[in-house]
Amino acid sequence: MNPYTLHINLYDLAFLGTIFIELNFALLLGFAKRTNRTANRFLALVLVTIVLWIARILGIDIGLSAYLPGWSRFPPQFSLALGPLIYFYVLKITRPEYKFRYKDLLHFSPLLLELGAHALEVGDSIKTGAATYDTRTYQQLSPVLHLLAFISVSIYLYQSHKLIWRFYNHLKFNGGDRYRHQLRWLHNLLKGFALLWLLCIPFTAADYFYYHYQLSIHAYYPLYLLVAVLTIWMAAATFLRQEAGVLAAAPSFLKSQLPAELKQKGTWLKKIVKTNCYYEDPELSLVSLAEKLDLTTHELSRIINTALKKSFNNFINEYRVADVIRKMQDRAYGHITLMGIAYDSGFNSKSAFHRIFKELTGKSPAEYKADPKKELPSYNLGQHPQ
Repeated sequence: MNPYTLHINLYDLAFLGTIFIELNFALLLGFAKRTNRTANRFLALVLVTIVLWIARILGIDIGLSAYLPGWSRFPPQFSLALGPLIYFYVLKITRPEYKFRYKDLLHFSPLLLELGAHALEVGDSIKTGAATYDTRTYQQLSPVLHLLAFISVSIYLYQSHKLIWRFYNHLKFNGGDRYRHQLRWLHNLLKGFALLWLLCIPFTAADYFYYHYQLSIHAYYPLYLLVAVLTIWMAAATFLRQEAGVLAAAPSFLKSQLPAELKQKGTWLKKIVKTNCYYEDPELSLVSLAEKLDLTTHELSRIINTALKKSFNNFINEYRVADVIRKMQDRAYGHITLMGIAYDSGFNSKSAFHRIFKELTGKSPAEYKADPKKELPSYNLGQHPQ
């Protein structure tokens, strides 16, 4: 066997270091029993994807093909999985109750294109004896796959940004601006990752317009290294924050709350239901209202039962009865029958309307309309003794 000398520079040493560190964090996040373990596993897969990418760059740079001719056939690249993995990591951080479903696998379907392209490159490599990255198939397909990966990661980073802002909006009604600090570390890291990712545009433009696709891959090494360092930073922040007992994923309202905070949540809920007239939907349920507010049913039920001390049906029916009474006294609705007003306010049957109206006001709708002493209703109509 011919002797082989490794040609290693400072960048190669840095890449080796990042591979070692990322693999360690991937094992820690993937197997440690922590809160939000599913989110940690998605981040671990992000690290593994970066490791495979850096390992390939390192193998090409040190000329590993001269010693192991077939090494380039392994491992395959998973760059089209990077965006969805980051997105689902952020999703499980901001919404720990979210359950991964089979249809979510569709986010990873573009990965089949990348694996198919790799299979073609391996076939071409076997025929010609060249490394996969020197085959004609690679030269033809690589630019397309790189463009798809750039678009994919950009889209999923934007969706991750939206998830974090939605998380902020859930906590906004707690008062003050402390809610903005809860995921600031993650938001800043994602913005840094997005900035590095966008730097690919000027690099590629310079390569195309100035160097005519002859720019050395070494010019990209600082960018590659910064991406690897940023993912390590994200992994360390996730691991150490949980180690310190600070949950990164804390949008749940299921934790013990101070009475004042629960009262604020109840006030927020009443205001948003009234402002958006959600009660006018005759098919409204706890599940559908939770979806409209982007809460879990458990969270919504807790706010209604604990903060407002009502059941869901009473909570919504009080709005409907109040709306009926308001319209009864509005001359603009004088041409509409009582049942027409009832249906317009969210009731879906005559019997339910009469029963609920009398329970809350102590009178039938007709009696209430004929009563000259009636007043505009408040939110808390109460339940009249029969």
